[in-house]
Amino acid sequence: MRHRFTALASLLLAVVLAIAGCGGASGPPDPYQLLNDSTKATWNPIQINIGMTFKFQGETITLDPKNIAMVVDNASQKFGFHVSIPAASLGIPAGSLGSLGIDGDSIDFDMVYNGDGLFMRSAIMKPTLQMILGPIGRLPRGDLTGWLKLGTKEELAALSALAAAGGTASPPPGAINDVSKKSFEEAGISLTTAAAVEKRNGVDAQHITLAIDTAKLASNPAFSAGAGSGAQAAQAIALVKALSISGDIWVESSTKRILELDTHIAPASDATQGGDVTITAHDPDGSVSLEAPSSSTDVPLGILVSEMMKLVSGGSVS
Repeated sequence: MRHRFTALASLLLAVVLAIAGCGGASGPPDPYQLLNDSTKATWNPIQINIGMTFKFQGETITLDPKNIAMVVDNASQKFGFHVSIPAASLGIPAGSLGSLGIDGDSIDFDMVYNGDGLFMRSAIMKPTLQMILGPIGRLPRGDLTGWLKLGTKEELAALSALAAAGGTASPPPGAINDVSKKSFEEAGISLTTAAAVEKRNGVDAQHITLAIDTAKLASNPAFSAGAGSGAQAAQAIALVKALSISGDIWVESSTKRILELDTHIAPASDATQGGDVTITAHDPDGSVSLEAPSSSTDVPLGILVSEMMKLVSGGSVS
């Protein structure tokens, strides 16, 4: 009888351990590996919408995600950007936009790169060009409130090469692609994955929560290198240390593509201030065009950039 009981107990123990083992295997995925997988997931074409809400000194500014959107199509080398922000959302009184040369009650901006040239349209461009190119007699003829062509593919490539030759700063090696627990912890960032799969934007998604130690982040060599040096760098580091920052990421379970990134920022001394930034990704919905306009006014890109550099530097640029 004792042997039978021992055998039965051993069988029951084996079953319990097997069940426990099965339960353990279905736990939440490692958040660092999940985020690493998401950096390798492709999404083309992709649309990104950006929304935000900020509270400061009793005022609330809210930008609906539908008002800021961009589409990137790597296969055809096209890009589109659309902004339409009601003045009321920014706390700007009705009619005040007229002083900026803008008719209506919203700030609108559209940009399209169709693989051959860069096109832009915004009411703010007319007074801007008048200020920069008017004094030197190079103001383009045409409708400056309509579509403007700001350079061909070749001109933009030359400008990009010039910027690279000028020593444009790049992030330290491994600062972006190293999605490991060690690198994140060194930067003061810890990740956790929710136990249950959640529905996000209509699909199953894993929820990753980010907790950020801003003091440790500001002391990280990669952050210090990006902040530069001198008084401005010291101010940037002090600013980050004075903030409370956290975040949430939703990764689609099947494709490992990032569906949404929420960032929560507030002064460490007052959690009622600050706000949230929400970035969502999805298939293009047609709200952003990737096609060049049927007509446009040419703007001398080289001269425009040169004059802008003069304004920034406060002197002449040879």
